[in-house]
This record gives sequence, structure tokens and C-alpha cells, in this order.
Amino acid sequence: MSGTAGDRLAVIVPVKPLERAKSRLAAALGDSARRTLVPAMLDDVLAAVRAAHDGPLLLVSTDRRYDEAAARYDARRVPDGSPGYNGAVGAALRLDEVVATGAALILPADLPQLLPDAVRTLAQALEEAPVVLVPSADAGTSALGMRPPDAMPLAFGPDSADAHRRLAGEAGLALAEPPLPAIAIDIDTLDDLRSVAAHAGPATTAALQRLGGSDGGLASIRADAGDRSD
Repeated sequence: MSGTAGDRLAVIVPVKPLERAKSRLAAALGDSARRTLVPAMLDDVLAAVRAAHDGPLLLVSTDRRYDEAAARYDARRVPDGSPGYNGAVGAALRLDEVVATGAALILPADLPQLLPDAVRTLAQALEEAPVVLVPSADAGTSALGMRPPDAMPLAFGPDSADAHRRLAGEAGLALAEPPLPAIAIDIDTLDDLRSVAAHAGPATTAALQRLGGSDGGLASIRADAGDRSD
């Protein structure tokens, strides 16, 4: 593994409990398909991170059903004891093992197209700038890195990319935005899933293949899945 300097970076992946994760997908695909896809996307994210990073990898969730995935990638599940996404991530950033690394990279659990090279690019950018941002296509945040981990407040939510830019500016922190359009789409809708299916990781591809025959919407995606190049 050509990895990041693990002792200088912690990677944090927040994910909601399975009942609530990606609820907008349930409206399009049904609850059973959503429950299959959410863990698969998480698996692909953790696999990509671990292929590039040998340091702390924290999965922020109250849901014990993710423990198997965490163990598979030598990650640690941190119970989400604070209200809201920003509160949960903020609590993780204050953990001793995160503070000790001096830097943190926050990645959502719905980036099944994430590749190890993107993780390495983000880690390298964070060595050179105290804040690293990848905006999502819908003006949210697909990746946020900070050095130190509490360099500025968090503002995940609608229009969070501009909010994070503003907060970095207010704190007097240089901000880098490495060009990583491949991870600009996180998965909230059927169209999002369709747009990344050809580049999804193996777990998501396998899930799409299993589900495609029983769901009309997924059947159109299944034909495109699995053409990923690492």
C-alpha cells in the first residue's frame, strides 16, 4: 500500500443509522433496496480509504450493524452521541486519537466511486494547506480536511461549500480545493446513483447487480455498473 502518513491524519466517515440513512433513496427504490445499498456504499468508501491510509479510520454512527464493516477495514466505530451531523463529527474531531494526529479528513459514506488516489490527493493537499475542500455538485461538501482538526467550525448542510469557504476566510486559513470532480456527486437520488454507477466500487456494483432484476429503476443502472478503473 502506497499510503498516507498515518500518524499525521485521521479519517472520519459519518453514517446515519440504517433506518434513516439515504431516506430519499427509499422513496425511489424502496426501503429494502436502500438498506442493501447503504452498507455497500459504506464498504466501498472504507475500502478506498484503507487502501490509501494506514492511520486512524473512524466510523461515526450509533448503529452497531456497521461494526462488521468497521472491523473488516481496521476502523473503529465511534458512537454518535451528539445531536446532528455537525455535532457528531465535531465530537469525533475532539477525540484524543484524532487530536494527536494533528489533521482530520471528513468523507461522507455515500461516495461509492471514491478511489484510493483521491484519498492520497486530499491527504497531500492537507499537508500543504490547513483547510481542504471538495464541493459537491449540489453546493454541499464532498470532502473536508482540517489541520488541526478543530481549525474552524463545521457547517455541513445545504450550501455548505460556501459556508466552509467563508469560515476558513474568517479564521484566516488558506483553503485548497483540489480538482476531484469524480467525488463531487454524493448519492441522494436515483439520478445520482445512475451517474456514478459505472465507476462504483465492487460492493456497490455487486449490490446493484443483485437488486437490478427486482427493481425497474435499478435495472437501468445495473447495465452500467462495474466499469470502474482503479
